[in-house]
Amino acid sequence: MNKRLVLIVVIVILILGVGAYYFFAGKKTNIVACTQEAKVCPDGSTINRAGPNCEFAPCPTTQDQTADWKTYTDANYGFEFKYPSGFFDLNQEPKVLIGDCNYSVFPDACPNINDIVIKDLASSGGDINVIKNNLSYPNYWKIPNGEKSTINNVTYCLYQTGDAATGHTYNYYYYATVTNKKCLVVNLNTSTTNCDFYLPLEKGNTQQQKNYNDCLITNQNQPKILSQIVSTFKFTNQNQAGCNTNSDCQNGASCMAEGPIIVDQPVHKVCVPNGQAAPL
Repeated sequence: MNKRLVLIVVIVILILGVGAYYFFAGKKTNIVACTQEAKVCPDGSTINRAGPNCEFAPCPTTQDQTADWKTYTDANYGFEFKYPSGFFDLNQEPKVLIGDCNYSVFPDACPNINDIVIKDLASSGGDINVIKNNLSYPNYWKIPNGEKSTINNVTYCLYQTGDAATGHTYNYYYYATVTNKKCLVVNLNTSTTNCDFYLPLEKGNTQQQKNYNDCLITNQNQPKILSQIVSTFKFTNQNQAGCNTNSDCQNGASCMAEGPIIVDQPVHKVCVPNGQAAPL
């Protein structure tokens, strides 16, 4: 073979090899750079850069799981929440209780809702003396002084109790807040079945196996659904109104001075929802 031709072939091979090296090295560098940055989607998931141009893939679409839920509305106090049909036991639909309480301690401390609960239980046919005695027990509430939490910028106090009978556990939840110098209490009652009722499983009994599995799934999903219900608590009338103290405000809002403050001029105060600044 002609030496000159051999030399040309060698040079071409070297050029192709060097080009291939830098091409793939560049691709590798791009891949590393792409994975160093992430985008946070509305559902909390993260997406890394990828593809030939290191672009972000679109965020996953999220569906409103509460779209076909029922809506409970209290027009007098501008309050609403949603819940799925069939989630609660028969005659145990959720409700809102309104009553007098020691509202002035809120939101620094949780108000006492015993009188409101006693009145509601008695209206359902219970013996009021027995009900009063039950609520007087130190361990009637799991957390006697209530457990504070913030839901959609509103402070609530959770009181929880329960009992058990005939293979079921019954849980009673009371979410209390203060509005218009009253206690507004959302009452949610749930029940779980003791799945051991279906044990021992009979070999070949597919219906028994299905009932047992359905029981486990229902019990496991209940806390998640209950949390979704609570997340829909919403006051629809959070307008800033005049006030003198926090107890004059709705939904745990704070009574703040409306600025600017001028010497020797009266101070005007308004209710400001949690998470918002005082108006200037």
